Amino acid sequence: MERLNGTSSVDVFEGAKEIWEKDDPPTVRSLIKMLKHGKRVMNRTAAAYPLNLMHGKNAIPALEKSVDNRVEDPKVRGQAAESLAHNHRKKSHSVLLKNLNDSSKEVRFWCANALAEMGDGNALVLLKKLAENDHRLVKGFWSVSKEAKAVIRRIRNELRSREGRRKVCPFCRD
Repeated sequence: MERLNGTSSVDVFEGAKEIWEKDDPPTVRSLIKMLKHGKRVMNRTAAAYPLNLMHGKNAIPALEKSVDNRVEDPKVRGQAAESLAHNHRKKSHSVLLKNLNDSSKEVRFWCANALAEMGDGNALVLLKKLAENDHRLVKGFWSVSKEAKAVIRRIRNELRSREGRRKVCPFCRD
């Protein structure tokens, strides 16, 4: 945790990677505290990363609140959205869907990406609008529209493969 609170981006993200690899449940509380109150954007962003697979009771609501917090930096919100892709509950879907309309291109991009991982068919209408109209580039990646098009394909493929099965999202924790 000490490295996660550092000032060097290399140290901070290496610290986050170590925490993620250990998957030590007692660290969840400290990660959530860092996610909410870390001094720098980099520290809060790095705190969201290991929460993607950690199964502490409070991890998912903390990630949802971060995604929904419009005063938080888009980098933190985007990482929180990405982390919800694999560690979420039913309510997480609605948080991500709502934030597909966010003013930040990074938040829209990562919410779309997470919804693809979830295979959420309810996102298709909003994603179609993004695919047609949102050509803003996300640094280090591609446009929101290109991501939305890829997400639409992934969700449609997932829905086809799920036909006949009852469960809407195989990853939801509730």
